[in-house]
Amino acid sequence: MSSDQLAAALARLDEHRELHLPLRRTDLLGRLALRFLWKRQVKWQIEANLAIRDALAAVHHTQRELPADAVRHAELAHEVEQLRQQDRTMTAGLNQRLYAGLGRIESQLSELKLQQAETAEQGDDTELRLKALEAQVAALTSASVDVRLRHAQLDIALDRVRTGKAVTEVAADVADRESFLELALSQLLDGPEGRVREARKRHLPLITAAREAGATGPVFDVAPGRGEWLEVLRSAELPYLAASGNKLVRQHCAGLGLDVGAQEPLEALAALPSRSIGAVTAFRFAERLTPDALARFADLAATALQPGGVLLIEAPGAEAVTEFQLDPFVQKPLHPVYLRFVAEAAGFPEVEVREVAAADGLGERLCLIARR
Repeated sequence: MSSDQLAAALARLDEHRELHLPLRRTDLLGRLALRFLWKRQVKWQIEANLAIRDALAAVHHTQRELPADAVRHAELAHEVEQLRQQDRTMTAGLNQRLYAGLGRIESQLSELKLQQAETAEQGDDTELRLKALEAQVAALTSASVDVRLRHAQLDIALDRVRTGKAVTEVAADVADRESFLELALSQLLDGPEGRVREARKRHLPLITAAREAGATGPVFDVAPGRGEWLEVLRSAELPYLAASGNKLVRQHCAGLGLDVGAQEPLEALAALPSRSIGAVTAFRFAERLTPDALARFADLAATALQPGGVLLIEAPGAEAVTEFQLDPFVQKPLHPVYLRFVAEAAGFPEVEVREVAAADGLGERLCLIARR
């Protein structure tokens, strides 16, 4: 039975609760009328009884349904409590695992710190060993250079003996032969080839700018040395030409897959057609020329360069005393004003001289950039 039915039954019960009785004692007329209206009184009683019955049925039904709802609520409360207990258990377990994981991580961090300390000690020991090995390599390199020099002297002496000439002091003649000194001095003055390649890469923007200006011819290098600059050009996919009168230099470059012509550089530059070269470069070359040869070099470069081309000369500055003492082929220090004068006298309209970084302890280096 619904709540609406229960409310209707209670309303009916309230309507018939007094059966329109009792009448007052003084109400004689009402009492007299009651005797004639007893049938209606019985009807009222029946209506009251039916209302009572329906109300009691509704109350009984409500009471019968109430325990089921209470039981359901009790079951739900029990399930909620169980879920809360499970949640507390899971939370406790997760916290325990978290604390255990943190403990393991702290332990691993401690082990890593110990390993790092051990590695640092081993690194220090390795660095000391490397320094010792470098010292040994330097000593062996120096000994190798001395042995090569003696072998060259011996070859010259033997050649003179075979031809019947007198054997005199031959040390001054070594540099005139197919000499190893050019390569050996590159190692002495410039250091490792990888470092030289990285240093030469800073000149690539000059070459690309010249090509964008219309000088699309190859780059002509007059002093390939160990080939570091040519390797940079090859990696940048730029065309190049090079020449060297030193057979050992050509063999070394050939071993790197670099093509170097068998000519003296100035003669090779003079043989090039006019306006055919995009750039002319010279590293460890200008300072080894006589004044006349340097002027001729600048003039030949100006003739061979295309409009927009660039002449790039890198040479030690006047303050690089140590380098002048180590390089036996250097003629004289090149002053930046003199370098600018030579380029301008050769007809270059735009000339600048910069200072660039040099190898450790060798002093300043100058970079002449002359644009055609």
